[in-house]
Amino acid sequence: MKFILSYIFVFLLGSTTLFSQTKNDETIQKARTLINEKQYAKAENLLSNYYPSHSDDLETNWLYAQVLHWNNKNNLSEEKFQKAIALSPKNTAIQLDYARMLYESGRFTKAQGLLVLLKENEDTKAESLLMEAHIYFWTGKVNEAKRTINEIKKLYPTTDITNDLFKNIVEATSPYLKTNFEYQSDNQPMKFFGEKFELGQYRSWLFNPKLEITNYNFTPTEQALTAKLCNQLYFASLGLSTNLSVGIYKNFSEKTDWIGGIDFNLKIVKNTSLKLGYNKKPYLGTLTSTTFNLTQNTIFGDLDYENNKLFSVHAGYNNQFFSDKNAIQSFSSWVISKPFKLSDLKIQFGYGFSYSDAKNNLYTSKQTLTDAISNFNPNETIDGYYNPYFTPKNQMVNSALVLLDYQPSKLFEIGIKANYGFAAKCQNPYIYLQNDGIGNSVFATNFSSTSFNPYEVSGTVTHPISSKFEIKASFTHQETFFYNRNNASLGLNYRF
Repeated sequence: MKFILSYIFVFLLGSTTLFSQTKNDETIQKARTLINEKQYAKAENLLSNYYPSHSDDLETNWLYAQVLHWNNKNNLSEEKFQKAIALSPKNTAIQLDYARMLYESGRFTKAQGLLVLLKENEDTKAESLLMEAHIYFWTGKVNEAKRTINEIKKLYPTTDITNDLFKNIVEATSPYLKTNFEYQSDNQPMKFFGEKFELGQYRSWLFNPKLEITNYNFTPTEQALTAKLCNQLYFASLGLSTNLSVGIYKNFSEKTDWIGGIDFNLKIVKNTSLKLGYNKKPYLGTLTSTTFNLTQNTIFGDLDYENNKLFSVHAGYNNQFFSDKNAIQSFSSWVISKPFKLSDLKIQFGYGFSYSDAKNNLYTSKQTLTDAISNFNPNETIDGYYNPYFTPKNQMVNSALVLLDYQPSKLFEIGIKANYGFAAKCQNPYIYLQNDGIGNSVFATNFSSTSFNPYEVSGTVTHPISSKFEIKASFTHQETFFYNRNNASLGLNYRF
């Protein structure tokens, strides 16, 4: 996380001191030249060879620590900073550079330990307070951030260095209302109109509440309504966030049920996070599922690595189970390249893989047994459908992924995502009549290996009307083994 100051003079409080203790050593001078040219890798290589014979030199440790940080080698940078501080314990400029390194690398707890002392020194007080205010903000301690900003303003009544941070605090903590209106049709056939309303406000690291209400009107008459209260807790020192939710689901053709969940998102190491959780939510993917109260329980785990300079990787596991004791297990993964920029266009490429399999198959005949017997044709299988939810059988999909982001101005942003299953197969169920051994005909189900090519294309257009009001329109076309669908939605987001 980069520490960006509005005015450079506070940054110079520490950095000018770094170069005040000059030497005539040719290697140090050359390292400074490379740093000024931002050739940090070459500077590190030069200093790494120079360091063993000058490991007790203050300036060498200090300069080497900075270069290591700029090359994202923060563990080694911390080691050299500590050595430099040991060589000059009262040098607050070194301590301030060390605090910057800790802040920029997200080591907030250690940084705050240094800032407590640096705030007492007149030469380092301004930047120390500003760093502390940013740390409080990023760790969700909004009131503490505001108090620190007020302390800076008392010292410098005419300064504008806190304006951006104060604006960010106001925007982050303002109440918001998000609305979304959508229409979907598929070839089951099923159609619905949906409305979603979300009202929330970030208050602190312990209290980030929101209320979500959704309503679906299915063709011809079915209706489903959900209402859910959510809250997020953020434990910055642990790199952990927790989401809690609880609510109700009302299917107007049947009874009311509870929904909700909990998940834990933990930052394991730099750029890598692990998410584990459980949720219970309505299943509304088939015609039958809209006619009664059907909920699915899901236990899941996700592992994510994000690095915009290289690539991002995701791996996830889901175990969905229902009241009928059936379960569907699935695994998915993808890798996405870093964004490649062409003028105002960003392009990313990737590969995805998914596998899913149900414990029990729920593919059911559309005919009664009597009708099937009377209409029996030995050369044809019997038409069926998934009742009440889709159950894949050894479904495996390899996909090519493309992501486009085009932002010609601050007023418009266009995003397009596409994936194409270039190698996909599953066990396709089919129903037929067979003799039960005592002279009766009964339904039987078997499977045949089938290849198919699923794909999905979605596009979004975002248009901020003002700093508080935004419009977002999207469209999705998807073809799967189970069904094809078209979905269009319009979102209106307002921050008070």
